[in-house]
Order: sequence, then C-alpha cells, then structure tokens
Amino acid sequence: MGMTLWIHTLQDREMSHESDDHSLMHDMADQLDLLCERLGVLKLSSFFDMTDLEYNLDEEDGDEGDEADEGGEDALDPETGYAYGIDDMQWFDAGSGLATLEALYAELEDGAAEEVPLEDDERGYLLEELEDCIAQLADLAPGGRFHLAVVM
Repeated sequence: MGMTLWIHTLQDREMSHESDDHSLMHDMADQLDLLCERLGVLKLSSFFDMTDLEYNLDEEDGDEGDEADEGGEDALDPETGYAYGIDDMQWFDAGSGLATLEALYAELEDGAAEEVPLEDDERGYLLEELEDCIAQLADLAPGGRFHLAVVM
C-alpha cells in the first residue's frame, strides 16, 4: 500500500480539495526532518495530519463510523465531502509551513543536503513537490492554515 501526502489549505472555513501526490516528500520525511533540524526550522513531519489515514485504517479494521446512515455508509461532512469534518483535522500556521518548505527547497536546490541522498532526477521531482506546496501557501491570506494529509 503506497502512502503519499496531499496538501490542503484552509482560509476561514473554505478548504481546498484538489492536491497532487507528494510521495517523495512522504518517503523522504525522516531525511527531510534531519535537514530541517540542521536548518533550524520546524520539521516537515510536524505539519502532517493523520486524520485520513486513521479513518481509513479504522475502516479496514471493520470499525463502524459513529455517523453511519441507513445504508451503513458514513455520512459525508457538507464542508469537506469526507466522513470527517474540518474540526476533526489538524491545521497548522501557513507562515510556519512556508518557512520550512522554502528552507528545504533552497538547500535541496543547491545540492548541499547530505541528509537527503537523491539521484538528480529524484531531486528534480522532490523540488517540484516542494515548489507546489510553496505556491499554495504563498497564495493564502494572513491567518491561513494548512496541513499535509497522510493518505494511502
């Protein structure tokens, strides 16, 4: 089962729903966290939201949702379109996330990140993933929030 990250943003109670997969960011999270430590920024993993993963693992274990409808399926939240709501998820300050993502991007672009051993093509893909997240956070108004949802 493959794991990836999706970036979601939140402005007031408007949540973004579309996200590209950020699989290299997920796969390299431990190494990226080491790089974050050296750079003196918050760890990438400190912005992970496990709500979707936990929900899906509970479903695989056969747990019934608290809000099952007559057909036995979970009721969808009207704001998110998921079986859980905005308030069930973890959200983080976009400015803090932007600082981490920009620091990682700059260090990886220079090729000086010994903590993250990558082939040249992998570095390019990872930079694209980071750049996508940076662009989404840069577009948020002050007070915007975000998370990197761990999904399978």
